[in-house]
Parts: sequence; structure tokens; C-alpha cells
Amino acid sequence: MKIENLCVRRLIGDVSGAVTRGHKIAIKGGYVYQTFQGGYTLTPLGWSVVHKIENIIRDEMNAIDGQELLLPVVCSADLWRETGRYDSMDNIAKFKGRSGTDYVICPTHEEVITDYARSVLTSYRQLPFMLYQIQTKFRDELRVRAGLLRTREFIMKDAYSFHETQEDLDKYYKRCFDAYYRLFKRCGLKNFTDVLASSGDMGGKYTHEFQLIHEMGEDTLYICDCGFRANKEVVDENNTVCPNCGKALNKVRGIEIGQVFQLGKFYADSMHLTYTDSEGNEKTPIMGCYGIGVTRVMAAILEESSDENGPVWNMETAPFAVHVIGLNGKDKSVLELAQKIHDDLVANGVEVILDNRDIRAGEKFADADLIAAPIRLIVSENNMAKDVIEVKYRINDFDTSNMPDEIGVSNFVPGVLDMIRKLSHK
Repeated sequence: MKIENLCVRRLIGDVSGAVTRGHKIAIKGGYVYQTFQGGYTLTPLGWSVVHKIENIIRDEMNAIDGQELLLPVVCSADLWRETGRYDSMDNIAKFKGRSGTDYVICPTHEEVITDYARSVLTSYRQLPFMLYQIQTKFRDELRVRAGLLRTREFIMKDAYSFHETQEDLDKYYKRCFDAYYRLFKRCGLKNFTDVLASSGDMGGKYTHEFQLIHEMGEDTLYICDCGFRANKEVVDENNTVCPNCGKALNKVRGIEIGQVFQLGKFYADSMHLTYTDSEGNEKTPIMGCYGIGVTRVMAAILEESSDENGPVWNMETAPFAVHVIGLNGKDKSVLELAQKIHDDLVANGVEVILDNRDIRAGEKFADADLIAAPIRLIVSENNMAKDVIEVKYRINDFDTSNMPDEIGVSNFVPGVLDMIRKLSHK
């Protein structure tokens, strides 16, 4: 793709209304556009990043036997009345249809998934199973904050597992727990951890949050050297002493990026979800729930891994793998070679953006920092005289000191493919 055809607007200078560095960069780089307060359009650039985060999530959820489905954004209020949450949750957006039916714009989908499960589940032989979706949610929050960190509309991965026994749920909970560590690491997040948490409106007694430790986080976390970690809802703030070892707890800020719950039987009991066990008895399954804020993960990456010039993605999340820059000069063959590099890499399945615009080199490099492809190929008259292409790197959490800083013109395709392969694995 040519950079002038990329349908985003990049900004120069500071961004009004954005407080955090990640929020500023998301707007400056043209990753998001605010459509309403708390609701953002993901531009082609932003959607590319989010889509890649989604595919990482799919890889890890499928690896633990998850089955993807898609539930409706809107459902009948009757489902929520079955569990009593229609009147108890204050952030549900409700409306009445022209026929008089009460509807809910789902902020979460426990009721809807339980309703689907009771249409399918009949026998113990079907258990256990896990269903997940990646879908838009809407929560009628009183306030929004820091761009994609706290919004009203957002994309979420929510998964739900169903089990015969508590022991089986415990085993699956651990599998999902471990998958979360893998997928957050694959997204390029570094300083994250799990903490004991409160289940809040979700129900259940056993839950953990996954938190990115960062000064811009709105959650208060308490951490001890002995391994105890919890959020402020679990720890008595008037007695911030570790319940395990008695030492003083360290207080830090965190950005919540995911949460896992052991829901127990609340939803199954409320909605009369049952199955027949091996002896012909009617039983209620035990449920687990596993959420990830997909758009918030992108925001968290921007907060943790950006610099003053723009984002720093890894190879799995970057919107483009390669950015080709042709530096203008008297020799037209420079731009012709840049075009050829772009075309040949695209033909080999590489996501490439090309900048052959007639503007100053500094402007091209500034835009390249905002788009932040991990590999930057610079074509110039001086480099062509040496029959090489200059290579620069901008990649999250990867030591490129042993990577080549130039590549021969005659064999650039296999050379670039090798770079991509090396930068994709640690």
C-alpha cells in the first residue's frame, strides 16, 4: 500500500484532550477517531492492530479447546430478569422496541451464553466445553478516561466454560490462566501480573485480574515479595499488611487487561440450565468465565511500549511488517527500486507500506515512527551506489544489535523474509 492511500489522518504536535502518552499517540498516529465521548472509530491502522490481537487470542483459546461463536449485541430484558441483574446493574443500557419489548445492549453475556447452553446441553457426555466470542460491548459508564483505557463501547473477548465438577473447573481455570500469560506476552506486554480480585457484578467467589503495572492505571494493587498480589477490593486498605507473611505490602497502579472468574452455579441455577449425569439424575453444571478487553490491550501496549515519537509494536501486532522509504533525489531509479521492493514483498505475502512521496526525509521518518513497522527499508542514491538497502528497526522488546543494518539489492526478498522470521520468534 502507498502511504498516501492509507485512509488515516496523522497529526503534528500535541493533541488536545488526551492526557496519557498512549492516548496521544493513538490519535496522532491515526489509530483511532473519537466518534462520541467514550466511543471510538478504529481506523484501518487501528483495526489492523486490534485484528492481530484478536487472532493471537483465537490461537490461544483454540489451543485450550475453545469453540468460537457470536452472540447478539442486543438481547431481551427477560434473560436478565431471570438472574435478577436487570435491576441490580447500573451500567446497563436499556431501551424499549416499537412493539413494547424491553431490550438490553449487553455489557457482558453470561445470561445470553447460559440461554444458548440450555438449548444444547443435555448429557454429561458433552462436558466439559468452552465457548468464546470476540465482540462489541456497551456499558453506560458515568465517566470515560484515557482514550481506549475506559470507554463506553469496546471490543471484548468473553469465554464461558461448563463443567461437571469443581475439580474439573479448577483444572480448566488453570489452563486458561496459563493461556492468558502466553497471549499477553505474544502481544508485547511485559510488566503484567495476576492479582486476586473481587467478582463484583459477575458473581462467583474465585477470580483473578490480569493487570499491567503502570502509573497510568486506575486500579490500586498491593504486591508482596512473598508472591501475594491483590487489588484494593480484596485488601483492607487500613491494614495493608501481607496476609501470608506479615510484611508491608507494596502499593502500585495497574491497568486491567483481563479477568478470569469461577462463576459456580449462579447462572445455571437462575436460568435452570441442567444436564443428565451418568446415573440419569438431573444436575446443574459449574461455570467459569474468562474476559479480555481487546481494545484495552492495544491501549495498554501504547502506554507501556511507546516513546515520544510513536508506538513500538512487535511483529505479531504491527499493522505493517515493513515500511519502504524512497528518499527523493535526482535519480528516479531510487523511487523505482522502492516501488519494486514493495511489489516483490507484497507478492511474497508481506504486509508492506511504501512512502515515495515528494516530501522531506524528516517528514517521512516521522510518519514511519507513527506507523511503526518493525522493519524499515531505506532506499537512497548513496545506498544504491553501494548496491544495498539500509535497514532500520523499531520493534518491541527485541534486541536487534545482531541484525543486519543493510541488505543487498540483488537478494532483498529472502533477506527480508529471514528478518521477519527472526523478529517473530525469541
